[in-house]
Amino acid sequence: MKSIEKALERFMDWDGVVGKSDRTIENRMYEVTRFARDMKLTKLDQITEYTINDWINAKESPTSVGTRRFKLSCIKSFVSFCLAKGWMDGNPAQLVKVNIRNVKHAKREAEKKKAFDEAEYKFVYNNIKDPEFLGELPEEIGDFWLAATVIGVETGLRFGDIVQLEWDCLTSTTITVWTDKKDKRVSLKMSSLLRRVIMGIKQTNKTYLFPEQRREYLGKSRHKYPMQYKRILKRMGINDKTFHSTRVTFATRASKAGGKLAQIAKDLGHSSVKTTQDHYIAA
Repeated sequence: MKSIEKALERFMDWDGVVGKSDRTIENRMYEVTRFARDMKLTKLDQITEYTINDWINAKESPTSVGTRRFKLSCIKSFVSFCLAKGWMDGNPAQLVKVNIRNVKHAKREAEKKKAFDEAEYKFVYNNIKDPEFLGELPEEIGDFWLAATVIGVETGLRFGDIVQLEWDCLTSTTITVWTDKKDKRVSLKMSSLLRRVIMGIKQTNKTYLFPEQRREYLGKSRHKYPMQYKRILKRMGINDKTFHSTRVTFATRASKAGGKLAQIAKDLGHSSVKTTQDHYIAA
């Protein structure tokens, strides 16, 4: 196999066999096709660390760090497939990283995420399981997102910590976890709403609340669920929020309720209260 076009067709077919979503298949095809077109590549042996780096880290590109990383992940997946099939001798994509120096300053800075207002939170809580907003996703995904949303807003935990929650973390009054990002221990109060939602989670695993999501998050689908959540929100007409907005909502609520900045920062797992103040407490 020498042709990028033919290899991409096989790659897309395989994505379908292993159950990748139509959106994932479409995104990968788009990014790899665009890469090959922009760099004028037609054969697999023309894909090198240099051609990938030149495309991902183009100085004139207006794209953000996150977008560049997503594009690179698409190329890495494609090249890994070709390597496994024996069509390439190595994986040049593994040598490439996003060069932040080439990203425009405005695109480097972390944008302050927006909090859900109370009406939005209530709407998401009441409607996220509606097939109209789930689209082709199965009903159990709606159950997961309902629980994850409430846990995020009520505790401020990161998505990665939520999908790794263990039943042993829970008592009738608290959730205690060692956070994934900086291995910090946080103990958070269990609200009545949170307790009710957690009690409604169907236990399918003796250890983890969300075993399937944990497996995929720790595997090769780290960005699958946050992107999925954002698409659901857009169907709801909420276009300026992401799952990270649940953390901002938690911090903003705590601040408005008179919570001390130092305690809010501790609950969020932040080393600096400035991070909390500047990026997590909405006006």
